[in-house]
Amino acid sequence: MPASAKKDRQRRSKGEQTREVILDGALAVLAREGLRGVTHRAVAAEAGVQLSLTTYYFKDINALIEQAFELFCERAKPNNEQIWATLFDYMEQYSAAELRKTAVREQVCADLADMATDILLQGVSETPEGLAVEQVFLSSVQQASNLREMAAEHRQSLLNPLIRLCSLVNRKDPEIDAALLLDTMTRLEYEALLIEPDEIDREHMVRLLRRQIGWALGLKRA
Repeated sequence: MPASAKKDRQRRSKGEQTREVILDGALAVLAREGLRGVTHRAVAAEAGVQLSLTTYYFKDINALIEQAFELFCERAKPNNEQIWATLFDYMEQYSAAELRKTAVREQVCADLADMATDILLQGVSETPEGLAVEQVFLSSVQQASNLREMAAEHRQSLLNPLIRLCSLVNRKDPEIDAALLLDTMTRLEYEALLIEPDEIDREHMVRLLRRQIGWALGLKRA
């Protein structure tokens, strides 16, 4: 490889590293201060880089915010896919005929509520900053029109596996059940972020999710 080409490759690699450091800084500011707190100066301070670097890589603050969200979604995707793979593996142990039985649906309801609660609590414990960023992202669409399409796409990506899950037991309107479940889980996550981990009432979360999942399963009371 020519020396000039090698230098170009190294330069691009270093540039990408700097760019990612800046995006990480933007995500940290978003989580802590919300959309209005994201300025080149605040991001540079958070990232530990010179102000000139943030304006060099991201002349437009809106582009910086958009690309930070894109990075957030990209990083979250593998974990989300693994979670859903586990849930669908669980569901595959039941045939369509079995899922029509009340006793089976009651067991599925209890199991899914426990699994969902554990997933939510793991997120609150291990990735609280990510949940805060997501909250800002989904709640800021009225403030920033440039984010509306991105937010809608992100919400749909969260809904799609839920719709698929709900369609296993409700072929009439699984979209409605999925939307209600997503809203419930999102609210529980954000409420848990506001309190100390040892103050979280896990059983309360389980009961709420069991009721919502039971509704999707067609159970009279779960």
